[in-house]
Amino acid sequence: MSSDAIRFYCGVGERAYNYHPVYTGPYACVSPVCGTTRKKVNQVAIPPGVRVLQDSGAFNDACLLLRGQALHCSSLAQQRLSLKDALKRQEDHAEHFGYTELLEARASYDVLIDETWMAGRVGELVRTKRRWSEADAEWAVAETVAAAAYLNVHRNGLSCVMSAQGVSVEQYLRCAERILPFIREGDIFGLGGFCILGRMPSLLPAYAAILERLIPFLSNEGIKRVHIWGVCYAPALGPLLYLCDIYGIQVSTDSMGPSTRLVKRDPKTGYGEWGYASWHSSCYEVPPVLESCKITDRHGNKAPTCSPGTRCRGLERARHIALTGDWLAHFREREPRWYAPIYHQHSWLALLEESDVA
Repeated sequence: MSSDAIRFYCGVGERAYNYHPVYTGPYACVSPVCGTTRKKVNQVAIPPGVRVLQDSGAFNDACLLLRGQALHCSSLAQQRLSLKDALKRQEDHAEHFGYTELLEARASYDVLIDETWMAGRVGELVRTKRRWSEADAEWAVAETVAAAAYLNVHRNGLSCVMSAQGVSVEQYLRCAERILPFIREGDIFGLGGFCILGRMPSLLPAYAAILERLIPFLSNEGIKRVHIWGVCYAPALGPLLYLCDIYGIQVSTDSMGPSTRLVKRDPKTGYGEWGYASWHSSCYEVPPVLESCKITDRHGNKAPTCSPGTRCRGLERARHIALTGDWLAHFREREPRWYAPIYHQHSWLALLEESDVA
């Protein structure tokens, strides 16, 4: 088991950080596609020697529902793929961008129940953060189980992240039970449907109720690793880690946020954000791109000459990623307020109201 409290897989969505090489730390997470209203191939550069979790791209594939049934989307470029085509997209992306040999595990093509797609301009769909109803999520669960079954048959020697979905405790457990037969030694159980928690803390009690039943069940079934997709939110990670420590389960997460949030200026204040929870600041001055960042070699390749410690945008992004990985690796000591048993609803929400947590 890793010595990290929470292993961090840095999301990658660029080929350079403001002229500087992409930095992820020892672990990276890569999706074959990116984009919100218009989907496109995710152009990436993966540092050598990094271990990669390959996401499925389901986050970017639109699903329209009516009475629990999936509808075809108005844009063929946006709609959900077949299981065969989704896997081929993953395989082709890893081959094209040269990280096939770096793959640690490949994710199943689940259906996300915390993303709702709505009609926008003609030919486009707009994704919003909104939880599905439990009735609609029954279709998502069925598709998610089918995706795990398909990937198990076509794993081609790779370990897999078999992801679950569900709105209620009972629905999530049913999904987990149906996925377990497809999990092999070395696989990871994926906790899907929770990346919405940072934007909607009111869902934390429901999340906690799922964890209280799910984690003991997974332990009893021999699961040794869980990965929670897209969460760097301390109030969600703390109770998960505490519970997994009790049951001897290793925790990991992924996010692209550590590479981007510090350079996204708040339109009202002009500041970016630095850090999370105990080391969070919303008054971070976004650093400049310097002339030394833009230097190229005689072949025209990027060759920045910024010395270590220079406060430029590319190097600060890398530093923030490294600090995020260290924070998660030492989460128990760094966040004692959140590394604790699951709170009851009233006390948890009261604690959130007292806290400036991000």
